[in-house]
Amino acid sequence: MTKDNITSMALRLFLLRGYKYVSLADVAKAAGMTKGAIYHYFSGKEELLAAAVYYLFDRMEEKCLRLFQSPVPLKDTLYAILVEQELAVYARQLLTLGEGDYRTNHASFILEVMSHYPKLQERIDRNHLTVCSAIEQKLERAIAQGEIRKEANTRALAVMILAVINGQVSLGEKLNSLAIRRQMADNFWKLISA
Repeated sequence: MTKDNITSMALRLFLLRGYKYVSLADVAKAAGMTKGAIYHYFSGKEELLAAAVYYLFDRMEEKCLRLFQSPVPLKDTLYAILVEQELAVYARQLLTLGEGDYRTNHASFILEVMSHYPKLQERIDRNHLTVCSAIEQKLERAIAQGEIRKEANTRALAVMILAVINGQVSLGEKLNSLAIRRQMADNFWKLISA
C-alpha cells in the first residue's frame, strides 16, 4: 500500500463519514493494513487529513487544467463540465464513491476541514486563481477562433464558469438533473456565442 493509496482511502472515509468520525484504525482497516503502518507515512490523523485534502485539490486542479487546455472547442468543454459533469465523475472514480456519496458530503467535508485548517482557504484561493486563468485562456482562444463574442470580458466569464462549476456540487437533483444541466449550458452558450 503506497502513501497515495492510504491518502485516497482516508479521503474517501472522511467524505463518507466526516473527519471527526474516522479514526486511523478505520483507515488502516479499510486499507488492509495495521494502524502502525500508517505511522510510517503520517505522524497522525491531522497530517493525514492535510495530505488527503491536498491530494484531492491537486488532482482536481490537474483535471480542470487538462479540460480547459485541451484543443477541443469551448462549447464542447463547457458541455463536458456542466452537463456531463466530468469533474464530479472524475472525483467519484478517483475515490471510488457512488454519485450520492460525493454530491452529499463534498461541501460539508470542506467546511469541516476548513474549521481545522484555516490556512486551507489560501490553497483554495490559489486553486481558483489557477483554474480561472486556464478558463480565461480558453475563452481568449474561443474569441480568436470566432466561437464567442469579441467584446466578451474573459475574466468575468471565467469567474462565472468557475462559480457554476463549484455551485453545481451543492445543488439537489431537482435543480441538477440532466435536463436542467443541458438547458443551463445551452442558455449560457446563447449568451456568449458569436
